[in-house]
Amino acid sequence: MFGAKKALDNGGVYWNLSGGYHHAMPQNMEGFCIYNDIGICYQQLLEQGHINQGDRILIIDTDAHHGNGNAHTFMDNPSIVLLDIYNASIYPVNEFTRERVDIPMKLKSGTDGETYLECLKIALSEIVGEFKLAFVVAGTDVLAVDKLGGLKLTADDVAERERLTLSKLAELNIPAVITGGGGYSSESASAVAKAILSVAGS
Repeated sequence: MFGAKKALDNGGVYWNLSGGYHHAMPQNMEGFCIYNDIGICYQQLLEQGHINQGDRILIIDTDAHHGNGNAHTFMDNPSIVLLDIYNASIYPVNEFTRERVDIPMKLKSGTDGETYLECLKIALSEIVGEFKLAFVVAGTDVLAVDKLGGLKLTADDVAERERLTLSKLAELNIPAVITGGGGYSSESASAVAKAILSVAGS
């Protein structure tokens, strides 16, 4: 919430090393996610007058898993635009929530970094119009060493992913909050650090 308010007030990007609990839904927890933090933050921003009901909000989900909780939470809210690039071969496989995604990019297990980044560029190019705020679910479960993501990215690929995402948001002048998402390997923390340092130095 703090990062979202700062982004709205000052512009730019605020990084939350936690968060991105994109499997939880309003009525239940799921997939290591106790609550849907983006959904709660959105409601608080509305209630406190920081955003209005019609303001367009963008969610870019680059975690290896489909963000079914975000899709379910915002199922009937057309002001929320979802971009989701994910391994379509793994959990969760609910087509009901997958169909809610506005800009889907479905990948196969074993997708390497080069292919992933090219697909991400295509998805990012489809973002059009004005947005009040963006949330990014930047999971490191895309790493090749991660046992749950099924993708084959390196830490350098993750850093480039963040650079591409933030460059697009800057181009469109969209303030953003980056959340941690999933990551289940010993290389997760170092990949996040490399990404932050890479973006900060650009």
